[in-house]
Amino acid sequence: MSENETQDPVLTEDEKEALLDGVESGEVEVQSSEGPQYAEVAEFEVTPRNRIVTNSFPRLTNINRKLAGYVTKAASKLLNVKVEVAAGPLSMCTWGEFCEQASEIALMFEFSPKPLEGPAVVYLQKGLIDQLVETFYGGSKENPPRHETEGFTPGETNVTARLCEDVLAGIAETWQGLMELEPEKSGIHQSTDIVEIIENGANVISTEFDIHFADDQFYFHVVWPNATIASLLPVLEGQKRDRDAAEDARWEQVLRTRVPDARIDINSRVGNAVLSLRDVAALKPGDVIDIENPRKGTVFADEVPVLEGRFGVHDGCYALEATRWLRGSISGEPAAT
Repeated sequence: MSENETQDPVLTEDEKEALLDGVESGEVEVQSSEGPQYAEVAEFEVTPRNRIVTNSFPRLTNINRKLAGYVTKAASKLLNVKVEVAAGPLSMCTWGEFCEQASEIALMFEFSPKPLEGPAVVYLQKGLIDQLVETFYGGSKENPPRHETEGFTPGETNVTARLCEDVLAGIAETWQGLMELEPEKSGIHQSTDIVEIIENGANVISTEFDIHFADDQFYFHVVWPNATIASLLPVLEGQKRDRDAAEDARWEQVLRTRVPDARIDINSRVGNAVLSLRDVAALKPGDVIDIENPRKGTVFADEVPVLEGRFGVHDGCYALEATRWLRGSISGEPAAT
């Protein structure tokens, strides 16, 4: 809008006079006989966001990418068709809010990610389960299975369980760089059942995985309760883990106590000699090799030079009198005699 347009009056002078005359004469009603009418204010409740996408767990995002690659290979082998799995976004919400997002029934594959305490869930909705079963048994889109039930058959549950076991094996494989996990299946539940895997108000971190069958795309989720992975949250956020001063002190005490008692091989090199290859080839039993400066020697501990000393005899035995510590080169502090 131009500057001239913003300065134009809303009403012209003639329109203003006509409006005033109408109000004065009563032709223009300003208010009803019942008094001024005011709009009513209706209460509005701001509901919490059901899904908050975050990038604050870069370590977990990287693990999920590797997990997607693992499941791609495992699912393709299981179903004998080409399957592509990709890690989607992370979301943080409560378990109750997560379950409310699903518009159809689902299977919840509960597992314990030992040694972490607490449950976690692989969540698969009906559309993916139907596709899994159809592909596993060699079905086709032209002749899909026809059964109308409010739940899943044992056959459908078993096929889904096989995929979920591959997901658990992938979790054990891809989490190794962070922690040695041993996921164990602890139950399979339908979303229509009354189950208490996780409290409705408990905060969870969910990862959505896209799984592609040719032109069809479906989803499953791996849901981690915050309480289960609480000890790993700083690392998953990219923070460095704080050192435990008490644990460090215990390790230091163990090292100081145990290392001095460790047994190692000690050997020495008294001197050096230089011979031509012809002389070496001509050596025979009884020949004597002259050693330069046999009065000095070096002590080795497991082939690492540690001491230099004077070569001689002590109590009728050949011996070295330590004169200097060696630290990477022939130099160092004087050693106790």
